[in-house]
Amino acid sequence: MEERSGKNKELFEELLFGPIEKLFGPLVDDEVKKHLSQARVELLKAMRVAIDREIEKAEKKKQD
Repeated sequence: MEERSGKNKELFEELLFGPIEKLFGPLVDDEVKKHLSQARVELLKAMRVAIDREIEKAEKKKQD
């Protein structure tokens, strides 16, 4: 499971941040990658909030 999670992280980062790395090339050093990785975490948190809200709406509709 841990191996799969690592692959998912790599894929997510490549899709989201690959274009940034290609655009800025050598400017993307370890410090920049650290910031991009933290941005990934924040984006996932935002997605979780949005999904939780949709779940709450669906549950509320079901109860009505």
